[in-house]
Amino acid sequence: MAEQVTKLTKAGYEQKKKDLAYRENERRNEISEQIKYAKSLGDFSENAELDAAKEAENENEKEILRLKHELETATIIKATTYKVYDLVDKEEYTYTIVGDTEASILENYISIESPFGKAVTGRKIGDTVEVKLSATESYKVKILDINKE
Repeated sequence: MAEQVTKLTKAGYEQKKKDLAYRENERRNEISEQIKYAKSLGDFSENAELDAAKEAENENEKEILRLKHELETATIIKATTYKVYDLVDKEEYTYTIVGDTEASILENYISIESPFGKAVTGRKIGDTVEVKLSATESYKVKILDINKE
C-alpha cells in the first residue's frame, strides 16, 4: 500500500511545525506538572486528576506522532484562489484551494482533494468546469479569476 502524502500550503506547513514544537515542549511540560501535582495528592487508585493528566499525556503524544507524520510526508502546494461564477446559482464565489488538513468551508478554504478542488486545479481563466459531486449530481462554474499565492 502506498504511503499517503499530505498536501499542505507553505503557511499550513509552518503552522504544523509550530503546533508540533508547542506540543513537544510547552504542552509536555504543562502535562508533566499536572501529573506531578496529581501524584502529590496520593491515593492513586481513586485519583481523577491523575487519570485526567495521563489521558491528556496520551492524547498529546498521539497528536505529536500525527503531526510528525504529516510533516514527514508533506508535499507543498501553492494556495490558489479561484473566483468563479456558479452557472446554476447565478452567483459569484471566491474559494482558496489548500491542503486537506487546512480546509475550512467557513473561511472558503477548499481542499485540493475535494470535487471542487479537483475540478478547478490546473484550469485557466475563462474555462467552464463541471464539478461532479456524485455519479448523478454536478454543477458548472466559470472561472473568472485565478490568484496563486
